[in-house]
Amino acid sequence: MSIDLSHFSFSNPELFVDPYPIYQKIRERDPFHHSQMYGGSWILFQYEDAAALLRSDKLTNNRALLPILALPESQRDEFSGFVDFLRTWTAFHEGDEHMLRRRRMDEVFRALTPAVVGHAVEEIADDLIDRWSSRSRVDLVADYAQPLPALLLTRLMGAPEGDHEKLSEWADAIAYLFGTSDLDADDVRRARDSADALMSYLRQLASDMSRLPESSILGGLLAGGGSGFDFSTAEACAQCVLLLFAGLEPSRHLIGSAVLALEKFPEQRTLLDEDPHLWPSAVEEFLRFDPPVQYIGRLAAESFRYQGHRIHKGQAVLPLVGSANRDPKNYREPDVLDVRRRVKNLSMGTGIHRCIGAGMVRVQTSVALRRLMDRKQGLRVCADTPPVWNSYVGFHGLKTLMVTT
Repeated sequence: MSIDLSHFSFSNPELFVDPYPIYQKIRERDPFHHSQMYGGSWILFQYEDAAALLRSDKLTNNRALLPILALPESQRDEFSGFVDFLRTWTAFHEGDEHMLRRRRMDEVFRALTPAVVGHAVEEIADDLIDRWSSRSRVDLVADYAQPLPALLLTRLMGAPEGDHEKLSEWADAIAYLFGTSDLDADDVRRARDSADALMSYLRQLASDMSRLPESSILGGLLAGGGSGFDFSTAEACAQCVLLLFAGLEPSRHLIGSAVLALEKFPEQRTLLDEDPHLWPSAVEEFLRFDPPVQYIGRLAAESFRYQGHRIHKGQAVLPLVGSANRDPKNYREPDVLDVRRRVKNLSMGTGIHRCIGAGMVRVQTSVALRRLMDRKQGLRVCADTPPVWNSYVGFHGLKTLMVTT
């Protein structure tokens, strides 16, 4: 297996199915790798570097410009308004502004306890399984892994569940901006138009507070809190746009990749059947073994030197958690799935910018997988139909996974 290191890209087809052998080669030969992506960026392949720089104040999470850096400079001005919109996301703030917004969002998420989320996931999972329970073969992605998080987030957002497909379609267009690196202006226009459509939808939803449960995410963001910071209607809706795309991609891909991993390591499924208490550590291992979000984007807040390299202010610095989580310096037998493993991973970030919805993703994945395995104990991946993967690796996940039930 070979790859042109000078053209490493999240859009390289060689990475779509199994990027980890290539990561290993680059990790050994060029672990702090300079790429031509985003006009020149640095990719961190080792765990030690990724963990260190994710916590470094030399990098900023104010990365609304990152997708636009993939375009020629002559095309970027068209999207200045879209970049301004992305900058309203709490995740892209720093310092006191970030902490104020984060505290307010944490207040809302505290209401989404594991019991609340788990109960909703069980209901949705059972309904989806009931729809195809009489069929001997199903596409686990289309019939389970994809609709489940969309239905859950639509319900938790306070929107009618029947709208989950269009919300998912809009969110996917935005996610594409951060999943691939070979973007053109039409890709960014689609994402911008989808964000506009989502904002219009959410503003309409917010306009009738009497019908919007305060226990919902949007209702909670619009209600007054005790953190000392309140979102405007536009800001609350913008946070929901972020949560939709950032919440859908990890969960749907993690469910599919976990089923595929358990097929490859059947003894691990036996362990889970024998000891359900292993499920929390199993979800962490699924996140480590094949993280749905392969990299965490950052920009250099200042120019600095690291490992003998000069990083210039404004350059993209991309800790590649997909590679870091397989670093043998940090994990024993990193290419083996072990649901009893207790070592932490970087899949949901670390430090003050760790994923705000990480707890919900973990609960959702655990309950969805347990429900699936309990009700479909004979479920197996079809040997005669190869899985189909995303055509980009920033979000690594399946488009199709045929299984027998």
